[in-house]
Amino acid sequence: MGEKSRRRYGLGSRRGVRARSTVAAAVVVTVALGIAGVVSLLMLHRANTEAMYRATSRQAYQVATAVARTGVDGVDPDDLAPGAGVDFVQVVDREGRVLRASPGAPDIPVADFLLDDGIYSYRDDLSIRGFDGEYCATALGAEFGGRYYAVIAVDRTNNVRRSEWITAAIIGVELPIIVALAALAVYLLVGRTLRPVSRITRQVNAINASRLDRRVPVPDADDEIRTLATTMNSMLARLQVNRGAQLRFVGDASHELRSPLTTVLGLLDLADETGTALDPETVRTILLPEARQMQRIVSDLLLLARADENGLTVTRVDVDLDDAVLSEAQRVRAMGSVDVRTRVIAARVLGDPVMVARALRNLVDNAIRNARSTLWILMFADDEVARIVVGDDGPGIDGDDRRRVFERFARLGTDRRSGSGTGLGLAIVQEIMVAHGGSVSVLDDADVSALGDAGSVGVITGAAIELRFRRAPAGDDDDGAREHPTTDRAAAGSSDAAQTVPGPSNGLDGTDTERSIDSFS
Repeated sequence: MGEKSRRRYGLGSRRGVRARSTVAAAVVVTVALGIAGVVSLLMLHRANTEAMYRATSRQAYQVATAVARTGVDGVDPDDLAPGAGVDFVQVVDREGRVLRASPGAPDIPVADFLLDDGIYSYRDDLSIRGFDGEYCATALGAEFGGRYYAVIAVDRTNNVRRSEWITAAIIGVELPIIVALAALAVYLLVGRTLRPVSRITRQVNAINASRLDRRVPVPDADDEIRTLATTMNSMLARLQVNRGAQLRFVGDASHELRSPLTTVLGLLDLADETGTALDPETVRTILLPEARQMQRIVSDLLLLARADENGLTVTRVDVDLDDAVLSEAQRVRAMGSVDVRTRVIAARVLGDPVMVARALRNLVDNAIRNARSTLWILMFADDEVARIVVGDDGPGIDGDDRRRVFERFARLGTDRRSGSGTGLGLAIVQEIMVAHGGSVSVLDDADVSALGDAGSVGVITGAAIELRFRRAPAGDDDDGAREHPTTDRAAAGSSDAAQTVPGPSNGLDGTDTERSIDSFS
């Protein structure tokens, strides 16, 4: 990237911001002081003009009053004497003749003032022939004996106007000095303010993908830069966590795919080297299970990727949770690997039946892998929530691992997730429950104890994971509780499977019919 592009996109921002701030401050100060100077000069000019007008008006009034009382000849020579802001006074008749004047005054009128009695007139910037400089004059009309006169009081404006020009010159000299000082102050202040940003920039430039544990310095001042540094450190912490999770995810996915892929490639390489065909038994017992395992992993990864990108798409219909539980219990009993103890009541929710069944199966498969001999599938419901608890009699889950168990490819030790588990099942369960507006959680010991001996099925001794669904609206649950034959609840042919129905229920009032209590394989 060239220097032009760097300037265009603001790279080297410390120098750019500093320069731009300095220029902006200089422009603002120049405009502000310029306007203030112009306004000050205008006000000074106006004040001087009013002062000269008041002085000449006062003298003209005094002389005009004397003329109106006693005539031109009755004017006191002291009233015509210069002083008190007046250089000279003239008394002029309508024909333009100067009848009385101060000593040294011109013998012709300074201006044409033919006024009626009592009318004022003021003129500025007058030039008088034979006299240097500029003058201002105030004229006042007076009447005596049927004749009209104009009394003109004149004052020289040179000194006053010269003071205004001197003031303007002083402002013109001070203005660039003040602007320069202000620009320098802003330049130093912005540089000092941006110094922490420079340190943050150097630290960020030193951080790469392998050094996300480093953090930017946080300044002591409680300002926006401190907030920026704190926010950036929080972002770096999240990036570090996300990168760690990404690396673990890639490593775990590679590990999970490596074993079946190694098996398949090994058999294919053997067949290729020996030139012999693979027998159907090898294909059926080794290749197909390993290929299906890879297919399951890839399918799970694609599902989680879709969930991360846009969330899972849920088609909401009425789902009978009791049917899903009974179906899973029947499947596990058919496997014959563990004893299954169930408590099933009629409960209906809105959701995707395929996803709900998958979430339940993932929980059950996870429990089977960790169970020693017994599996529990229990249902509870009230007017608002339906719950499914899947438990086992395995080693359980420690408190610190109860949140981490839902992470992708999470490993909690050699005693859990061993064997055929991919470490994605519970992560998929969590995504499905989030898409349904529900939740999944690992119950602690107090929650398990609160379940009690649910219908004589015994107390869960290992891990217990709960699915929590919001109930379907009561008006939609219109078919009531439905009875299932005993064979559905004891597919393994257990002779001690018991059915207990405590009372009638229409499935609408939140009192669910208890369909199966205490079923063993």
